[in-house]
Amino acid sequence: MNMDLKQELDKRPDLQHLLFRRGWLVSTAKLDDLTGKFPFYDNWRLTSFAGLNFLVHRENDGLHTTETANVKLALIGHCYNPFTMEHREAEQLAHIAKAYGSDAFVDRINELTGVFGLIWVDSKGIHFMTDPSGMQPVFYTAGNDNLWLTSHAQILGDVLGLEMGDFARELVGYKWYRRVMGSYLPGDMSKFESVLLSVPDFIYTYSGDNVIHRRIYPIEDVEITATSPEYEAVINEGARILRCGAELVCRKWKRPSISLTGGIDSNTTFASFNGNYDKVEAFSYLSAPKEVPDAAAAEKIAGRFGVPYRQFQIPDSNDGIKDFTLKAAIISHNGGDIYPRPDNEIRKRIYLEENAGIEVEVKSWVSETIRAYWFKHYGRSKMPKMSPRVFRNIYKIFLGNRSLAHKVDRYFADYMNRFGYYALPHGVEYADVFYNEITWGNWGGNAINEMRYICPLTFVYNNRKFLAALNTVPLEDRISDAHHLAMKRELNRELYDMNIRVVNLKETANRARGLNLIFTINNHLPF
Repeated sequence: MNMDLKQELDKRPDLQHLLFRRGWLVSTAKLDDLTGKFPFYDNWRLTSFAGLNFLVHRENDGLHTTETANVKLALIGHCYNPFTMEHREAEQLAHIAKAYGSDAFVDRINELTGVFGLIWVDSKGIHFMTDPSGMQPVFYTAGNDNLWLTSHAQILGDVLGLEMGDFARELVGYKWYRRVMGSYLPGDMSKFESVLLSVPDFIYTYSGDNVIHRRIYPIEDVEITATSPEYEAVINEGARILRCGAELVCRKWKRPSISLTGGIDSNTTFASFNGNYDKVEAFSYLSAPKEVPDAAAAEKIAGRFGVPYRQFQIPDSNDGIKDFTLKAAIISHNGGDIYPRPDNEIRKRIYLEENAGIEVEVKSWVSETIRAYWFKHYGRSKMPKMSPRVFRNIYKIFLGNRSLAHKVDRYFADYMNRFGYYALPHGVEYADVFYNEITWGNWGGNAINEMRYICPLTFVYNNRKFLAALNTVPLEDRISDAHHLAMKRELNRELYDMNIRVVNLKETANRARGLNLIFTINNHLPF
């Protein structure tokens, strides 16, 4: 526990709600004596359901429950179903519960778009999982006849008095931890040895103080589209899911705010709201020079379709931001103090929280899963044979610390066996699975936790059936983004014809060639 932060927040009730904002804690243990103390400060609602105790932040999307004679389900967060066109959580849970005991149970879970942790209790134990790409992290630990689940690993650190593990400390202390591939831990690690992160695409079951997991996706061979009619059918289905998801977002919130850039992910998100432009607004921000082209593109796009647009100029100094140091400490602690951000990123979060007044941000993450991200990043048309070393090099390049590199190799060897990577079905690209389950699951979800300091977030791409459908597109089309552009054209031909595309600096050819050289060398080092 950060005692300095506690001491400061004890004196600042006006800022206490920002700590682990929109988070939650679930346990079989009693939580009554925690509510008025650090880190909860009476800002969290205590509820009991199905033998579990729930502490949910008062600004969270909510705790939703349903039960039948055989199963009790709880969802923390939000979801909507572009297949049934239902946006109310209670009705969606009831729909899932009716299928309990059949194959349709998981199939109906796979229909959900949203940001959530899902828990259900039956005669076999307590089951839990995260959303399709882990945008809602679900950390867990079990022992002494109790199960603990939470949105933020640091909550368990504060409540249970846990200390950072030696391996995590070494990784976080690595000089390139922050700069190379982003600051996050590999696989299902948290900063605490006893706390693990649930991996997207898996259902976890707690019974008798043991936690086991089973994969629910991908579990079938992938049939790559081979004909034009098959290809068009996939594009049409992908566009339909996005369009229906956008429609449900507009039903669910009064005025959704699309964070708009000139990138293909954001453009396609905006295109999916075609027909609902009178119900949304768009925004962008300027906190660094590299954001200027994206902001200019966003303003042009929003103007063309009559969507109200706001551009936020983030202060270029900390001096004018009240309580900057304390708020920065809160943001850092929410992430367990292991995700360092430059000051402009911290200023962005503080400024937007204070000034934007966003009901919900429609963000375009998860889309990269179907865009063969790691192939683009390294400028490759194919990846090398799967191995722990390859996983380590995708995760992070350890140029000058071979001892740590080998520790990460050993970690991934264990991780890959535990989660069945060597048994992935035919046609599945392991790099794409890595991206969804590790990059999004660990880096992305924890980054989103930090962003929820500002406002709730949703992602129309975060739907397992959507991801499964688009992953049947030939790899070369996913690398070139041909399928993404085709969906954009299907959703909004006028926007497509504007031909606006601001290329991410991480996707330039020169950068990819340089990274591929390093990647290749590291894969072939004899030591």
